[in-house]
Amino acid sequence: MNLRRLGLTGVCAVVLSIFPASCSVIAQPVSANSPVTDAQNADVERLAKLTTVRILTPDASGSGAIVQRQGQVYTVLTNWHVVGFSQQHTAIAPDGERYRLLGAPRQLGNADLAIVQFRSSNTYQVAQISTDLLRVGEPVFAAGFPMYRGRSLTTTFEQGIRAFRFTQGAVSVLPSKSLAQGYRLGYTNDIAVGMSGGPIFNDRGLLIGINGRMKNGDPDFGIYAFEDGTEPSGAMLELMVNSSWGIPISTYLRYARVSL
Repeated sequence: MNLRRLGLTGVCAVVLSIFPASCSVIAQPVSANSPVTDAQNADVERLAKLTTVRILTPDASGSGAIVQRQGQVYTVLTNWHVVGFSQQHTAIAPDGERYRLLGAPRQLGNADLAIVQFRSSNTYQVAQISTDLLRVGEPVFAAGFPMYRGRSLTTTFEQGIRAFRFTQGAVSVLPSKSLAQGYRLGYTNDIAVGMSGGPIFNDRGLLIGINGRMKNGDPDFGIYAFEDGTEPSGAMLELMVNSSWGIPISTYLRYARVSL
């Protein structure tokens, strides 16, 4: 998608199509939609491998999704917490090539999202963005590069893109108002440290969000508070704690014309 040509009207239409202003909180037990076939799973995994980038800093790593190409300059969408607190970044492209980033990362508003760029004469695939309405129960796939091997503290830095992980799950909760930093997409997939910033796809291989928070965070730290200061309770809170959390792609689209 060429976001420069999308125009403000197009961006607003996309955002409203994903989160209608009139929708209420959607939180219910996840029920299976049409089952995902092995062929679909394989197709989405292949696309994920072609569009997911690993981002290294001196002491940590994260993930990102290629969302735009302009000539030889590629734009990668990731989490601000992956790139915002280090002066040194290396992007490992899907073919294993390593690149220094161009300039400083740019945060998108107050969301835990950032765009970074690298230059390459190689051709890399750009993730296609979904404009469909998100629904509880629909299959989703999360991709990225765990920073540690299993439950150990041994890092996967030397593995580069061989550390790639791909998981299948379903949308579990879609609150009508955002949590802090733009988190508004709950899903059942297990993600790990290092998969932050990685893409979330639907069963057609379209980008619907960006990974950011693992399951089972401590509610006492306020991470499940809504951005307006209110907090969930009861069954809603339990469902949120048992979900991984991402930022919907609509947030990126909202800021894209200004940021790119």
